[in-house]
Parts: sequence; structure tokens; C-alpha cells
Amino acid sequence: MKLLKLKLKSFAAFLAILILSQGCTVYKGSISIDEAVAGRQKVKVTTSDNPKPMEFKRIERIDGEYKGLPKRYSPADEVVIKKETVTKIKEHDKTTSNIISFSPLALIVGLGILLFSSGSDDFNRE
Repeated sequence: MKLLKLKLKSFAAFLAILILSQGCTVYKGSISIDEAVAGRQKVKVTTSDNPKPMEFKRIERIDGEYKGLPKRYSPADEVVIKKETVTKIKEHDKTTSNIISFSPLALIVGLGILLFSSGSDDFNRE
């Protein structure tokens, strides 16, 4: 029974680390629509028509129109973005997203190493 509890605790810790390492997406300040097209990165667009931000894999300019390509892209899912209705475009900040995603994992691993290494000193004494 103790072995089962130990395995369940280990599995729960593994799942917690997995969930913490999934991270989040951080967006940096507002940019223009032309900068978003040139950057070819994930963006979040807010328009006057729809105050809730829409997330796109990237924005492309096709036949003079700006089109937002959703995460799961298919030609039928393209969203036409009117330049005059755009109020804010935020670009994905990869560096900050990576730092925020992996810092909890590094903290947990560091604490684990610290705890296990400090506990091993007791066994070396006679």
C-alpha cells in the first residue's frame, strides 16, 4: 500500500510539473498592422467591431487585404482584417514567454536538487 501511495505521489508531482511547464503566451506592446505582417509571428488583434481580442498565428497581406490566419489554418477560416477598424495589435514576445514557461520548472528542479543533496550529508557521517 505504501508503494502505491509513493507511486501516486510521484505521478501527481510529474503531472504538476507538466502543467506548470505548459506556460502561457506573453504579448508585447502595440504595433502597426504592417509590422505584424512583416514579423510573421503570433498576434492578438483588437478591433472597434469586436472589443474581445482575436488570436492569429500570423497576419498576411493577400491581394491588398489583410487576413488573419488562425492557429489551425485552413483557407476557409481566414479572417479579413480592416485596417481602419484595428485599435490594437500585440505581438508575441517569445523570450518572455519562454522565461515564464520554464522558470517554475527550473525552480522545482533546483529545489529538488537542493533538498536531495542536503539530505545526503547525513548518511556520510559515522
